[in-house]
Amino acid sequence: MTCLLVAITATLGWNLQSLSFDFEFEKFFPNNHPDSKAYAKHTKQFGYDNDYLHIILENKDGIFNSDFLNRASKFERSLVKIEDVENVYSPLSLHHVIKSPTGIVIFPLIHSENPKEYQLKQDSSRIFGNPFYRSAFSEDGKAISIYLNHAHFGDQARSERLLNAIKAKAEKNGIEDIRLVGKLSAAGVFISYIQNDFGKFLIGSLVLSFGLLLLIFRNFKSALLPFFISLLSIVWLFGLIGMMGFKINLLSSLLPPILFFVSMSDAVHLMNALKKSSHLGRVDKIKNALSIVWVPTLLTSVTTAIGFLSLMWINTEPVQLLGLFAAAGILIAFVMTFSFGLLMASITSYKSNEATIEIPHGWLTFITEKKWLVISMVSLIVFMLIPGIGQLKINSFLLDDLPKDSQVRLDFEYADAQLGGSKPYEVRVEVADTALSIWDKKVMDEIVKIEEYLLNQYPIAKVQSPATIVKYLSMVNNGGLNENYAYPENERNYLQTLRLKDRIDPKRLDKIVTEDSQVGRLIGFFPELGSYETGLRNEKMLKYLSKHVDTSVISYQITGTTYLIDKSHELLSINLLKGLFTAILVIGIILGIYFKSWKLLVISLIPNIIPLIMVAGVLGWLGISLKMTTSIIFTIAFGIAVDDTIHMMSYYLKNKEKNPHKRMLETFNHAGSAMLITSIIMSAGFSLYLFSNFGATYYLGLFVSLSLIIALVIDLTILPILLIKFQKDVK
Repeated sequence: MTCLLVAITATLGWNLQSLSFDFEFEKFFPNNHPDSKAYAKHTKQFGYDNDYLHIILENKDGIFNSDFLNRASKFERSLVKIEDVENVYSPLSLHHVIKSPTGIVIFPLIHSENPKEYQLKQDSSRIFGNPFYRSAFSEDGKAISIYLNHAHFGDQARSERLLNAIKAKAEKNGIEDIRLVGKLSAAGVFISYIQNDFGKFLIGSLVLSFGLLLLIFRNFKSALLPFFISLLSIVWLFGLIGMMGFKINLLSSLLPPILFFVSMSDAVHLMNALKKSSHLGRVDKIKNALSIVWVPTLLTSVTTAIGFLSLMWINTEPVQLLGLFAAAGILIAFVMTFSFGLLMASITSYKSNEATIEIPHGWLTFITEKKWLVISMVSLIVFMLIPGIGQLKINSFLLDDLPKDSQVRLDFEYADAQLGGSKPYEVRVEVADTALSIWDKKVMDEIVKIEEYLLNQYPIAKVQSPATIVKYLSMVNNGGLNENYAYPENERNYLQTLRLKDRIDPKRLDKIVTEDSQVGRLIGFFPELGSYETGLRNEKMLKYLSKHVDTSVISYQITGTTYLIDKSHELLSINLLKGLFTAILVIGIILGIYFKSWKLLVISLIPNIIPLIMVAGVLGWLGISLKMTTSIIFTIAFGIAVDDTIHMMSYYLKNKEKNPHKRMLETFNHAGSAMLITSIIMSAGFSLYLFSNFGATYYLGLFVSLSLIIALVIDLTILPILLIKFQKDVK
């Protein structure tokens, strides 16, 4: 048995080196959702809208500085030579085109190579007076944006290589102030924080928990058993994850503390039962301990695993994997506890006089004599917090979990403030009548309505669309003057303008219109508004378009990464809460069957639902929004907290003592002390995450710790009152 455990542990431990980290936004999109299917179709025609970087170059003396423009131009030309760069667009390489009586006249939009002062003034006037050009420059005129389109990456190594190459090119060309805004820069910093927290807080949890176990038990061997079982459970689970080739993402990075403390809870309850049986012989001690904790621990493991397996019903891969791996880890911990744990127990003796934490003897007397005061206080707090639940709203900000001084967050905020936005926005339009094309005026008239709404009412500062191209061609056709950048209403002028379309680089058109001219896109960038506000604006726009756009001519649909991220946060938050209610229902049924009483079913759920209500109320009153990383807290908290309730109820109901007060005292002495130990260790362990700079980790630590403390208080106050009342009613 020992050799087998050692062999399996060594094999799985070896596979830990195969673990890697992942932050693919697309994996968080709900599988088989209509919006996800539409986006998949859209990407086949136009590529991924998130495969871009805005490279923002700043110059304190302003953009129109000959030395800066010369260096910036060289930098831009060097970008196309970097591996994985597909296209580079910027005003530095753009030409201003004029149709004159003598033909087409082309000259640089910006004279970057040895320009005359008057040329720079003309360039500045032309650019800042034209919305087509203006969007690539900052509001203060001190920064210019280069748009880089890159390959779709599946691994972080290629992403980092590209980012490093861009920074190296900037340094080589004397570009000092550079900002990188896009998925690559955001994903890189997210992965960095996940990696740092994953390692730092796992080690911190190990050190803190072992220190607390030593402090509580005051015996190295006693502290080693629960600690070693928890450590082995983590090694087994993550060894399996590495062996199967799965990557660690934002959600699965939460697994170590969950598994560590759940497995420790199992081991501490076994330890406590062994200590209480230490007056018996070795074999009898183990038998007696098993009779106390085997069934309750099996029940807690199954119910907690079911709680996490409820996440499998959410049709999103990272959430499903979290549910699957958490459930597997919990069952691994159970097997570890009653195999390796008992193996260690069979060769180790535990002294009965070892120090531990006990519930004060007068506590039960106090809560029974003052039960109405206790119930009133808990009820008052609950009723005060319930209105906070009504304040909760589902809202997420892409970079809200990053520290406010994070350079990536500052870069995105700069793009929002100075360049119109950092988040891509996309509307897909498709010709309803296949006899027509995107370029027919009848179709273009409808596209213009969408573009005008986006520009003027949404509003979105930058929009590129088939209509944008027509407006630009109209300007070219009418002397290149800024005031002529407008949509030609007249059919004759429209057709005349459209003849210039063949002069445009086909690669630029491919990004806007499909080759068969049946599908087009309106793409732009807008500031971070939060998913809640963005959702309201989307609803308002769709309501407007339904009244003003002729759907017999074109169909339209909001799509793109930004839309799906916001949508997935909303769906995930709702589904996580639905999964929680499902888990409560399933666990309630199991407990009802086990306790053979619907009253005990209700009693078992009350101590675990009250903490959830309180935490939800606190979230609401503090103005903390529900999103994926906060909604998951409820599932984790419920899954962990229900364990202590089951252990306490199981021991109380199994006890043959007829006097309810004495029966509860014995329950406190046995299950109660283990509950105190596990709750203290788990709360302290999760509290370590309060030192994280990463928002998701911080809130996990804060609210799981809070919910565990509340659950412990309810288990030691309301639960005893209910159980004693139940026993008296039965009599």
